[in-house]
Amino acid sequence: MGRLHRFDIVLNNPEEAYFAGQEISGKVVLEILEPKKVSEILLELKGRARTYWTQHSGKSRKHVSHSEPYFLEQFNTAYTHKFSVLRNEKEKERVLPAGLHEVPFSYTLPKTLPTSFEGEFGYIRYTCKAICERPWDFDIVTRKGFTVIGIEDINSDPRLSKPISTSETNRTVALCCHATGSITGELSLEKTGFTAGETINISRLFSKMHTFSLYFSRSRAKTFAGHEQVKTTTQVILRNEKPEIPANTVSDLLTDVMVLPSLPPLLGRCKIISINYSIDLEVDQNTLVSCDVVIGTIPLLSELLNHTKARNGKDSLNSKRDLSILTITDESGETIFGEQLSSEVDALMSSRKRVRMPSSILSELYPTMPSPYYRESFYGPVDISDEKESAQYGEKMFTPKYPFYTE
Repeated sequence: MGRLHRFDIVLNNPEEAYFAGQEISGKVVLEILEPKKVSEILLELKGRARTYWTQHSGKSRKHVSHSEPYFLEQFNTAYTHKFSVLRNEKEKERVLPAGLHEVPFSYTLPKTLPTSFEGEFGYIRYTCKAICERPWDFDIVTRKGFTVIGIEDINSDPRLSKPISTSETNRTVALCCHATGSITGELSLEKTGFTAGETINISRLFSKMHTFSLYFSRSRAKTFAGHEQVKTTTQVILRNEKPEIPANTVSDLLTDVMVLPSLPPLLGRCKIISINYSIDLEVDQNTLVSCDVVIGTIPLLSELLNHTKARNGKDSLNSKRDLSILTITDESGETIFGEQLSSEVDALMSSRKRVRMPSSILSELYPTMPSPYYRESFYGPVDISDEKESAQYGEKMFTPKYPFYTE
């Protein structure tokens, strides 16, 4: 029997990204150039988080890991059953004829899944695997990764829409090549809740007694917990360096702009991996002032609608005429967000057409919100091949995608 000419999984959603609660559907595509004995075509959908690293203590090494399963669904497609042929008087065998075979499937994702994430010491990963079982021979496997977007709603926490200002004053600083002096810094944000692709407007004011280099940094801290062990890493994502300011001076109120790249959001549904973000005002690589921010997957709806209104040349964002109340509820019917929207904006958003998959928790909660588009993760592709589960077909490299709502 010849090998398979093609064996892969094709998802109906070309973005290959799904919100938790959506239906994922597609087909297993099998192409053979000559008849082939195949007992069954099985399908497996899996989602889990896993952490792993090696601890060193003197000459000894200890491997630690932990896993958090979310779902494991296995299906027998029964596709081969219609190709049974009589082998002899007592036995039958299943032989797929040469040509192209397509096996459809669908599965509704749980609504409580965390967002896909690929990190140095762990991941949250969702895969679809098809298995071609052959009698008296090795199974043939193909695997495909897909992105799940968890419901991390900025609207659910009113604090994330409020402005924040933090300052550190009279801090004594001393470096090897500089005299000792004091510095005062203040950092202000219009809000602390964002989604990927949004612009962060940062206001800063500082004074100092001596000249130091000043840095703006965007930091990420990842905490991976595995078997009561904790691994924390910190990475600078964006850095905006500013020139020195003369001693004994006070700077003007300056505004910096940062555009968030495609970053993984808050992982509120995951118990073994967490991500924290902050915006730091640094002096000579020492953090002076820090503001924590949250990256979610659903933006502030009022800002999104106002952005759409402004883009279409409507009135100013502060218009209060013809206001209507927009109320958003969770799955249990409890109100989690209420906002006044102008009738123009409300009508504009209601008229937008959306292409949605059935059973989408996003469309249940936000029927008038425009659909996002997706961009691949800032961190690029990773190898998702499994040492314990070899696959002869399918893609070994995978890049998660995260939702953008503004262009």
